Amino acid sequence: MRKSFSKITRMSAGLGALILCLSVAKADPEPIKIGIIGPVTGAGANGMGLSIVGGAHVFMHEFEQYATLLGRPLVLVERDDESDPKVGLEATRDLVENEHVIAVVGFGNTGVALPASKYLQEKKVPLIVSAATGVAITQQFAKNPDSYIFRVAANDALQPEIILKDLLVRRKFHRIALLHDDSPYGTLGRNSVLAEFQHYGVEPVLVESFKVGDKDMSQQLRHAEAAGADAVICYSLAHEAAMVVNGARTLRWNVAIVGPWGLSQDTFLKLAAANSEGSRMPVTFLEDDHNMRHDAFSADYKAVNKTSDIPSAIAAAQTYDALHILTAAIAQANATDGPALRYALTHLHSPVTAGAITVYRTPFTDTDHEAIKGGMVVMGEIRKQKVTFAYDEDQAHSH
Repeated sequence: MRKSFSKITRMSAGLGALILCLSVAKADPEPIKIGIIGPVTGAGANGMGLSIVGGAHVFMHEFEQYATLLGRPLVLVERDDESDPKVGLEATRDLVENEHVIAVVGFGNTGVALPASKYLQEKKVPLIVSAATGVAITQQFAKNPDSYIFRVAANDALQPEIILKDLLVRRKFHRIALLHDDSPYGTLGRNSVLAEFQHYGVEPVLVESFKVGDKDMSQQLRHAEAAGADAVICYSLAHEAAMVVNGARTLRWNVAIVGPWGLSQDTFLKLAAANSEGSRMPVTFLEDDHNMRHDAFSADYKAVNKTSDIPSAIAAAQTYDALHILTAAIAQANATDGPALRYALTHLHSPVTAGAITVYRTPFTDTDHEAIKGGMVVMGEIRKQKVTFAYDEDQAHSH
């Protein structure tokens, strides 16, 4: 795996002894602190928080072995936002005001990321979102020439493009129902899907919602079936998406079901079990797909975190890549203040080659703070309770 930092230089034994003999005291350099935050616990966790932290651990394991950064140690300060906007905001304040982090990476829930990102923007502390996909997170400051909010994840404007291209163009479905949860993530996702429908000049046959935590979506599914739907888009968190899939199979309705990237998470796969077969979702990363870059990261994640699986491989890989982009910006800026880092993030001189997902040649610009573009996203499909490529040609292009 490529390393993007300078090699560690070790003090010789002789010089170390000389320093001891002369009793010359030299203070340790102040560490560079980066905040890592995600939903480790709480209703919307779904393995994302553990995977965000796990991906950061893979990065740190490599960094400590091979790299230095401005001649200072690097420290990752972890926080659990508990899937709660208030807790997330307080944790973010703690990271900035008490831990003095120079940047933050993470967040798995749009509703948690929104207030935290506003605070970080006010404090001029860069944030790279590595899992939450709500368009509003970055768009709320899009007209600000000095936006400090960035993302390494396929946002909810890009994912509907992939979903509807699959349903309408590649698979020729014509009557599509849209179900969504009533969280900020679900409602913003619904809006993005409806906007994408307009591009095709068609409308869904049904749009209905359900509450986060609901376990019985039979009413919404019966309405969709009665409307003649031949496919269902389920824009929700992984837990509720599993309830939709299970409900459809209970009704013996063998309808095509597609959702956002959350359907790739371990939570969905376990709760839906065999009912998940054939479900599709846009993905930036697939675990163990015979792509050398992907396979190496998957193996490293399991070794470093001492686990046999990755609850959310996409969240883990995107966090790992976000840290590589951020530290490349720190090295280029030769500084850690917010304005210098923001400028470096949007004007990186060299490609970031060590990412798990891809090589990032120009991840961000002044006007585009989304690192993941359309060509980096493919359609995944669950087969035998494993996420794989929906189309053989996508797998061929990944090597």
